[in-house]
Amino acid sequence: MDGMVLGRGPETGRVLSYRGPERRRGSPDRWWRHALEEIDLGVCLVGGDGQLLYANSTARRQLDETSPLQVLDGQLVAPQRSDQVRLEGALADVQRGLRHLICLGRGAGRLSLSVLPLQDGLGRTVQALLVLGKRNLCGELPMLAFAREHQLTAAEQQVLQSLCAGLQPQEIAQRHGVAISTVRTQIASVRAKTATESIRELVAMVAQLPPMQGVLRVVELR
Repeated sequence: MDGMVLGRGPETGRVLSYRGPERRRGSPDRWWRHALEEIDLGVCLVGGDGQLLYANSTARRQLDETSPLQVLDGQLVAPQRSDQVRLEGALADVQRGLRHLICLGRGAGRLSLSVLPLQDGLGRTVQALLVLGKRNLCGELPMLAFAREHQLTAAEQQVLQSLCAGLQPQEIAQRHGVAISTVRTQIASVRAKTATESIRELVAMVAQLPPMQGVLRVVELR
């Protein structure tokens, strides 16, 4: 029977520890980390001094040498001084229970992130949760799953991806080397299959897709 037992075994006289299902199958902490690896959204856990305590695989890919937010000697740092001041201010405010949305960097490399307080059972802020903004409107796997769900052709999926990248029908036609009439026909087909009334509604529908990873990335927990 699950969930027992505490006390002494009648035959051995030794104390038996609790062996309920959560103990046998791994700690909740381990499973939450595995769950975060399945989400195509960068998530970091940061101490009050800026020490990086945890980053899922998506965050680790984003925090590379080209990012306005990087990891140096186990610390989250922003190479640009103005960005570093903004980051330090947000982390300091987290200790007072305040939440922030900040933008680091400029141009195509800009990174937005939310900085959220995590509290213990006594209501004291002990760590900060950083959620990194998406670099693309929709990831590759959600787009593929969406296309399969709505039975889009490969050409229609390409057109949809281009629309989500902000391209106009004329630009899509030039990029793919087809007539503008072909692109318009494909857009009309995608709208019919997805029951959307406009390109704006179609793009908004894709933007609302939940993030997902292609494979389970196992994290070695320390």
